[in-house]
Amino acid sequence: MTIRTPRTMRIPGFLPAVLAGVLCGVLLVACAGGPDGDGGLGSTVRDSAGVTIVENGRPLPDSRLGWRVGPEATVLIGTAGGDPAYELFRVGGAMRLADGRIVVANAGTGELRVYDSDGIHLESWGGQGDGPGEFGAMAPGGVEPWPGDSLMATDSFSSRISIFSTDGTFGRALRLQGGYQRVVGPLPDGRVFAATLTTFERGEPGTSELIRPDLEYGILQADGSVQRDLGAYPGSELYLVNTADGPPWPRSYPFDRRAFDFVWGDLVVITTNDRYEIRAYQPDGSLARIVRRDHEARGPTRADLRDWVARQNPDRPEALDAVADMPLVEAFPAFAQVLVDRLSYLWVEEYRLPGETHRLWTVFDPEGRALGLFEMPGSFAVTEIGEDYILGTRRDALDIEYVESWPLARSGS
Repeated sequence: MTIRTPRTMRIPGFLPAVLAGVLCGVLLVACAGGPDGDGGLGSTVRDSAGVTIVENGRPLPDSRLGWRVGPEATVLIGTAGGDPAYELFRVGGAMRLADGRIVVANAGTGELRVYDSDGIHLESWGGQGDGPGEFGAMAPGGVEPWPGDSLMATDSFSSRISIFSTDGTFGRALRLQGGYQRVVGPLPDGRVFAATLTTFERGEPGTSELIRPDLEYGILQADGSVQRDLGAYPGSELYLVNTADGPPWPRSYPFDRRAFDFVWGDLVVITTNDRYEIRAYQPDGSLARIVRRDHEARGPTRADLRDWVARQNPDRPEALDAVADMPLVEAFPAFAQVLVDRLSYLWVEEYRLPGETHRLWTVFDPEGRALGLFEMPGSFAVTEIGEDYILGTRRDALDIEYVESWPLARSGS
């Protein structure tokens, strides 16, 4: 078993709020002292050589932000049979338009499916093919707002995005240049934050290894040309089994550390969950903001690993033999997921340690000050959070896919 850091090289064709650093003085100022203050939970904000650093205390484990989610989903899209317009397959994402319509990226049919605010199918855009406004295999892989009254759908396998108006009119396609494969998101001025995974040398046949390829980032012009390369940053960990023939076989790896990237207002975020820290950069690559939250790291045990494998493979006890030599990470990830909502609030999903069942998120205001813990209902995967709704996807016991919308009330202490 080896652990190594791969060399950096791009792989051609590889698959798959406004910056307002609140400076409360020149060096360090306490911006709030408790949960009833304007700044959240004992947050402090300071300036360090032009970088805004926000330090946050940890919310009490049993405390909750006063925001509330309704008792059930108000919109449910998906069915096991019947009208094909409601049969979802390989949903890559979903977003809500200003008028309440919901757009679903249904990669299984190469369509953007549009539903009204009650979940009634209205129309479908795109389709499978190579023509304008059409999508290749496994696409569209996602959908999100584009600056102005438009939206973008991603096609990572073809290294391009397609831009549509909200009435379904295809506007243009943007093909990524410079070797970039994935659009992370658009900036407010129409430029694009993009990424690509680096390659790694193959290990000896019959060996297994934990590797961490880099991700390279860049800022592209509105026509897809490269304006600036931002450099390479640590990516997500991969556990590979090297076979005699064919490419290395990736396997699930418990408690893996992952990379996260997204657009936060006019900043781009490139960070990992090795520690509880969110790092945001100006589009020129200069570090602009660091958001931290107090976090106590805990290391997993061999029993934690075996329990994880047993839960993932309830009908395959032999799966435990395959992880006998799997290495353990030094610490559990600091968090599980990060999202920016439509109001530029930052939502960080807490990593659930063995035995924990609550789906908790720490919510930060647009400046990065922690407001408190929020408990997410249901078992859906969150795709978008709006001013008064939470949109997500879910699979049932029969692997049927659904898109759900839950009401959100941002009130309470």
